[in-house]
Amino acid sequence: MSQAVITKAFSEWKAQQAVNNQPVTLDEFIFAYIPDLDVTKPIDNTEGIPAADKIVHRQAVSKSGVVNANSVVYSVTLGADVGDFSFNWIGLINKATSTLAMIIHAPTQSKIKNASGQQGNVLVRSMLMEYSGAESATNITTPAETWQIDFTARLAAMDERQRLENIDLYGTAAFFGAGYLVSKNGSQYFVTQGVGYVAGLRSVLAANQNITVSTKPVKVWLDVAWSGTLTSEWRVLSKITVAASLADYAENGVQHHVFALASIDASGNITDLRPKGTLDEQAASDALAKHEKSRNHPDATTSEKGFTQLSSETGSDSESKAATPKAVKAVNDDLQKVKKALGTAAGGDVVTSDKDTTQGRIPTVGWMGLGAVSGVSFTDANIPDFNCTFRMNAQGIHGPVAGAPSNIHQFQYDANAGQQIGFRAGVAEAAMYHRSKVNAVWGNWLQVFDTAHPPSPEQVGALPNSGSLLSSIFDIKTSNLHAALGRGSQDATTGMPENSGNTRFAVFATQIYSGQFWVTLISRDQNYTGLVNTSQKTVAWTQVYNTANKPSAGDVDAVSAKNGGTFQKEVLFQGGMRVRSETGIYSGGDAASFSDANMILKSWYGIAFATTLTGGEGITGYINTRSGRLEMKEQIIPGDYRNFDARYYTQTAANGRYVTAIRLGAIAEADNGNNDNAHASAPNGAVVVSVQQKTNWTAVKYRYQQYNINGTWYTAGVV
Repeated sequence: MSQAVITKAFSEWKAQQAVNNQPVTLDEFIFAYIPDLDVTKPIDNTEGIPAADKIVHRQAVSKSGVVNANSVVYSVTLGADVGDFSFNWIGLINKATSTLAMIIHAPTQSKIKNASGQQGNVLVRSMLMEYSGAESATNITTPAETWQIDFTARLAAMDERQRLENIDLYGTAAFFGAGYLVSKNGSQYFVTQGVGYVAGLRSVLAANQNITVSTKPVKVWLDVAWSGTLTSEWRVLSKITVAASLADYAENGVQHHVFALASIDASGNITDLRPKGTLDEQAASDALAKHEKSRNHPDATTSEKGFTQLSSETGSDSESKAATPKAVKAVNDDLQKVKKALGTAAGGDVVTSDKDTTQGRIPTVGWMGLGAVSGVSFTDANIPDFNCTFRMNAQGIHGPVAGAPSNIHQFQYDANAGQQIGFRAGVAEAAMYHRSKVNAVWGNWLQVFDTAHPPSPEQVGALPNSGSLLSSIFDIKTSNLHAALGRGSQDATTGMPENSGNTRFAVFATQIYSGQFWVTLISRDQNYTGLVNTSQKTVAWTQVYNTANKPSAGDVDAVSAKNGGTFQKEVLFQGGMRVRSETGIYSGGDAASFSDANMILKSWYGIAFATTLTGGEGITGYINTRSGRLEMKEQIIPGDYRNFDARYYTQTAANGRYVTAIRLGAIAEADNGNNDNAHASAPNGAVVVSVQQKTNWTAVKYRYQQYNINGTWYTAGVV
């Protein structure tokens, strides 16, 4: 069972195309063979295009059409000129961006092309993609039904035409020899194997078939039907039926045609009802039967049929007598003597042309170029499929030298294997070429080297006597020795290292893959190695250093002791960092005391704090390392004053412990109740703020004292 998936890469690319207001164009199919591919497992939508060595064929989309607003279909036709290869992976891509849109995993299929008499196959593969807005996104407007054709009606009409044409030849029914003859062996009735036609349908009975005859009289019928499905092979279905009567009928939409082969009477006697042969043979048989019953038989002549007298003479020239077997034997005996003298040539025909390959024919001068001034003429060196000597003019193809006349000798092992040896015609000391055919496919022509035609250094993997000066490092074609100019030269070789300077280099190139070379550049002071890809025009150089060309600190990721530099990350100094003399930063023990500490700043006298702010440069504070005194130009602000003396509190701590503000509360009033003998008194702890008296009435106004601690107001009470 095949699997299919629309990829994640396509979904993302399609969204980007929509953002860029660009159409979704899928224009190429990829066919690949993936070993051990499990086509029953679902496909990961992140799967990518197979490696190049797995891809067996790429072809542009043949047709695309819209099915509905959310569905489009893409098809490709692999013609009989494509092959041979097998595939189990199909992908649909956007060729410009190599975006893989859809993947199919399918059982392995073979694609074969026409070659050397072998009939190739034609495959059509389609992919239906369904996603929202597919029609508008792809700008496809052609309906798929305009090219996704249903051939059902046409095929059915062709079948019916063939059936009717067979009726014209054989009539309602026709049988040959003993085919479908009803017979019996003892009490067992059977139908004889053979061939017959009923209603134009050819039926074959592979073996004799026993039948059961329960009642008599009865007839034996042949029932045939033409059946199959849209994708299956169509064939004639036939069966034998024993019944008194039977007529044509239709069952499940399939038309059945019947014909009586024989009748069996009550006594079990069989009457053969089969018409014999074609309609013409049936008519001739009927005419002969009528003729046999008549006595109107005229004498035969050389121009008319009739009766004739027999004769055993072998030397007679009479035209009114017929030869007897005795006369024929006498002549045959003489012929046998001649045949024996001729051997196998006695039964052969002479070839009809210089290219006649009919088995058993007798050759003449010039056949296949034998004994002729020139060889057999062909226009394509791939055409001959037999042993021969032939020639081609300059317009011929697949010869040893393109665009030139040639003489070729062919040695054929069988239809699938052979060799050719060829020369360019019309030139002195012509080079010799040869090639082989394996599995019915001719290989490339190979030149035979000799003293007149020696190989080049590249052809034998050798270096030339002197290397050529390269204008581009990507001009390297084979393993070889060259020269090149550094980038600082006036006519610098393209692709040289960035800092190669005005220097001439020796170039040693070794081919490691097709289009890829390992290259070494050597000059007096410089040496480089690099992988050069001449197909993609890319190169990555590595400089080899020596005593004459040492690396800089930057080349080896170091900070120069002479020129200085910057450490980009943390640096660990195990023995400390000395500034000068005994001044520097050193590590100590795991302690914090006047005797030891983790980090120790050492100085002969003082350690200063200085600012680099423009306009304010200078020392703003210092530590006297001899006395331990720290002095700064401005105030030193501690985070906690208790760091200096436990008698001090911070503002926050003091606010939480001591009164920070005092006030009087709201005004209240007390009186004597208009009793001349009573006092008007304020509550204990209150502060009298005013007194008023009228006759016997006395009143006082008062306010309580309040204080604030840590932001909260409290009312003072009486102790």
